[in-house]
Amino acid sequence: MRPLACAALTALCATTALAAQQRPQLAPYHADPSHPANRLFRAIFTVELVPAIVAAALPGEHGDDEAFFVPGWYFEKREGNEADRRWFGGDGRQLPREGFDADEARHLAGALAELRGDRLTGIRDLPRLAVYLQNDLYRLVARLLATGNNPELLPPLRAAAERLALDRTTLLATDLQTFEPAQAAAHLHGHAPEDLVELERRSSRQFDAELTHLWSRVHLAASPTGTEATLSLLETLATATRETLPEVPLGTTALLSQGIVAVDADGRACATGLVIDVRIQHFANRDPLGADNPTTTRDGIDFAQWLLPRRTVRDAGGDAIGLADFETIAMDKQELFRDYGTSKHTTYRGQCSLCHRRTNTPDAKIAGFSALRPTANPRPVDATDARLRLAETEMQRFVDALANRF
Repeated sequence: MRPLACAALTALCATTALAAQQRPQLAPYHADPSHPANRLFRAIFTVELVPAIVAAALPGEHGDDEAFFVPGWYFEKREGNEADRRWFGGDGRQLPREGFDADEARHLAGALAELRGDRLTGIRDLPRLAVYLQNDLYRLVARLLATGNNPELLPPLRAAAERLALDRTTLLATDLQTFEPAQAAAHLHGHAPEDLVELERRSSRQFDAELTHLWSRVHLAASPTGTEATLSLLETLATATRETLPEVPLGTTALLSQGIVAVDADGRACATGLVIDVRIQHFANRDPLGADNPTTTRDGIDFAQWLLPRRTVRDAGGDAIGLADFETIAMDKQELFRDYGTSKHTTYRGQCSLCHRRTNTPDAKIAGFSALRPTANPRPVDATDARLRLAETEMQRFVDALANRF
């Protein structure tokens, strides 16, 4: 064999071995890694692939920070290539799968078929865990419908999700709750939880329960403290246009919480108290964009995010769960995002800054608070459960469409 060919073969073998070593062997749903719920999780939430897009926000993709953090840094990217192949996914929010080859589909179908009897009972005995797994299955159904892949998997996925369904009383029990805004008091940048005003608004696709299978609630506190400044801001926004937007006060803080909309034993959407995603956006400064601006966007907007791992839910059993049990997400943590339908390898910092920056955007005056855009029609909620009922209506559309399909 020629030396060049030998070297190439050695490099290929090393790359393959590295990929095999990096394959996540996660078992969040049961202590037994071979339990069908764990096999389903690994099949759905881990995948080896070449991302379609690689963002310049990643370490090694850009040079000096001072030269990089200039207007447009959040858009810098390139097409992925074979050197970017790696394993993506894990016990978080991002679902990296777009489809399965024949062998993968066969193994997935086998795991779905095994999720019954004692193996199903063990999951259902922990209602929060059953809700989480059902949500995972329905999310995969939605993904396969969107990509048009593996239609043969849709019936067994739906059947397994229905076997996980619980009665409505169980789904609405306080035992399922994992978060209340008061638990975020230490992260509200001087605002007290009672300063928060919940917003009604027109949701984007990223917060439509028909697509996300989550309900979402946004609470806002505009500086100074108390609700008066926030209510005054919302009153001004009610008649504002892009041209007449008011300046959002420095220190304004928003709290987003998202929880699972389950499907009960009667096939009805039910907004549960199982919150799995909490985010805080804070208007920290008006300093220019630059590497020395110590905020997420590098132009004054800070983000904090917490996710509830499935493993934490399993380990808690029937014990209480709160924000202190969530995983804190570092803004430079890498992930494979598909928010806009294309797999993109980037950081949370890079992804959040796309929509919530102050620089070179029509949203500069509202400091990247997308819920305050005129198109969102922000206003105080009429009832504290308004967003939950809306999410149930949205999720029911998905459930009914699925029922009509089979």
